[in-house]
Amino acid sequence: MNDTLSVIAAEMRGQVATVLANWLKGVVHADFDQMADTHLSVKHVEEKVQVIDKYLPGFLTPGKKILEVGSGFGAFTVFTRILYGYDTIGVEPDSVVRSIALQLAESCGTDCEIANCPGEALIFPDETFDLVYSSNVLEHVQDPARVLSESVRVLKPGGYLFFTYPNYCSFWEGHYGIFWIPCMNKSMAKMYVRLFGRFAGYIDGLQLMNVKFTKRILNPLLDKVDVIGLGDDLWVERMRTLKFGAWGQSSKLKSVLSFIQKIPLLVDLGIFVGKCMDWYYPIIVILRKKQNASSAD
Repeated sequence: MNDTLSVIAAEMRGQVATVLANWLKGVVHADFDQMADTHLSVKHVEEKVQVIDKYLPGFLTPGKKILEVGSGFGAFTVFTRILYGYDTIGVEPDSVVRSIALQLAESCGTDCEIANCPGEALIFPDETFDLVYSSNVLEHVQDPARVLSESVRVLKPGGYLFFTYPNYCSFWEGHYGIFWIPCMNKSMAKMYVRLFGRFAGYIDGLQLMNVKFTKRILNPLLDKVDVIGLGDDLWVERMRTLKFGAWGQSSKLKSVLSFIQKIPLLVDLGIFVGKCMDWYYPIIVILRKKQNASSAD
C-alpha cells in the first residue's frame, strides 16, 4: 500500500513543486521537487503519527474522528485515512492547494472531505472531533488565538488538540532554512534575512510564535482544557539522540547537531540553557478538553 501511495504522490510532484516555487521564491535556496516530495511523503506522515502516539499512546484507533487544521496538499489527511483507518478530514483556505489535496484523495481512491474555510472560522458543530491536529500552520494564520479557540470548540470532551509550530525564540528558522537569533521582532528579522540575500517580505506573513506568546493565548482556554505539554521533553530527546527525520531544510540543522553531539558537555549546556530560556524547537501544544467543558464562547 505504501508503495502505491508513493507512486500516486510522485505523479503530483510537479504541481506541488510549482506552488512551492511561487510561495518561496527568494525565501529558500532549495530543490522544489525535493520539497514537494517531502510534502507528499508517506514516511513523513507515518513519523507524524508516531509523534502523536508517543504523547497519546493507544488513543488513536481506527474510526477516530480527526480534523487537520491546514491540510495543505493533503498528505496527512488522505494517508491517515488509508493507512490507519482514521476518519480524518481537513480544512484548507487556499483554493489552489485545496484542489491539489482533493485530487490526491481522488487518485488514492478515498472520499475525503477538505473544507474551504480558515482555522479562525471552522464550519463544524461543537464537540465533533476526537483529535484536532495541525503541523506548521499556526505561524501562518491571521489570528492564532482564535484558531486555538475554534479548535477547542470542535473537540469532544476528553479529546485532544495537537499543534506543532516553530519557536521563534529558538535558533532555527525552517522556512528560510537558516540559523536564527532568538526573539527578534519583525523589523530585526527582516534585516537579518536580508544578510543572507533572502526575500524579507515573507516575514510579514508570519506570526513569530514563541513559548511566552503561546502561554498567553492559551490562558483564556484553561477553564476548558488541561495543558499536557509544550514539546520541551521531545526536544531534549531529539537533542540527545538525533532521532528525527531530516525533512526539507531540517537536514542542515541535523548536520550541525550531529557535530555538537561529539561534545557531550556542549549538548548538556545547550539543553540546560534551552529549557531555562524556553528556546526549545518546535513548540508542540498538547491539550486535553475537560469532560465538563462547555464549547460555548
